[in-house]
Amino acid sequence: MKYRQLGGTGFEVSTVSLGTWAMGGADWGKVDDRDSIKAVHRALDLGVNLFDTAPIYGNGRAEEVLGRALGPIRQDVFVATKCGPVPVRPGMIRMDLSPDGLVDQCDESLRRLHTDYIDLLQVHWNDAAYPVQKTMEGLRRLVKAGKVRAVGVSNFDLDDLTLAADAGDLASLQSRYNLICRELESGILPLCRHHKVGFLSYEPLGRGLLTGKFESPRPFEPGDIRRQDPRFEGEVFENHIRVGKGLSNLAWRQGITAAQLAVGWNLRDPVVTTSICGAKTAAQIVECAKASDMDLDPDTLEEAGEIARSVARMAEQATVDSP
Repeated sequence: MKYRQLGGTGFEVSTVSLGTWAMGGADWGKVDDRDSIKAVHRALDLGVNLFDTAPIYGNGRAEEVLGRALGPIRQDVFVATKCGPVPVRPGMIRMDLSPDGLVDQCDESLRRLHTDYIDLLQVHWNDAAYPVQKTMEGLRRLVKAGKVRAVGVSNFDLDDLTLAADAGDLASLQSRYNLICRELESGILPLCRHHKVGFLSYEPLGRGLLTGKFESPRPFEPGDIRRQDPRFEGEVFENHIRVGKGLSNLAWRQGITAAQLAVGWNLRDPVVTTSICGAKTAAQIVECAKASDMDLDPDTLEEAGEIARSVARMAEQATVDSP
């Protein structure tokens, strides 16, 4: 496992990290807590030291499971969680980035995680009702109180990220970035590089689209978030399946899997601190973790990018051909 420094914090984190959204059991179908705990322990064996979670992942269930899984070795790892959206009941949240709200949410996460500090507390989404500078002030107070070691943001657009970076003490941004979602390359990633803000990449596998596992469009079980994801509908889904198959063929020639190719591509740029790979089982994190040590040649990376760019070209052509 390779490691990179998280922004200007001095913390060294694994380039492949474990995402726990699926472990919440609310958005990715059924999950067994015993399997989740095994996945955490296997990740530790592989050198993964960054674990990303959030209160809204199963209304706190993911945090609780992660806290139980880490147990006595919690001080040896880097735990990242989030704030802002507050679970009200399954399927409903409210936003609260007020000073008191941040304290309450932090305390609840500390309780669920069975710890007395959070390594990285991230604003899950910005809310225009709370000025970014005020939110950053509230987060810094949690750092001064010793409850949080570093603060970050998630899903911020370029303007809000600029405000957060200018406010100071911003360790990281977490956002979606993969072979078929590359919008961040024109503004967000250069800003992170300039301000030395760490970048935590989520959905490196495109919710499974880049693994090559889909042979044809299919429905998803109730409770699976992909039922409402437009990337998994109609012709768009079919085009993404073609990309997955193309990546699988390219990966096979390299003696690796499509998932490993996608994660390796994700990590090709040093601005990406870590690639967050979600998993419900130990086998899933084993496959992705191997990508950390792969040195893929530039031609292979370029070919992977070209395969993925075909989605955009097909979408453009469909627009031109439509009445």
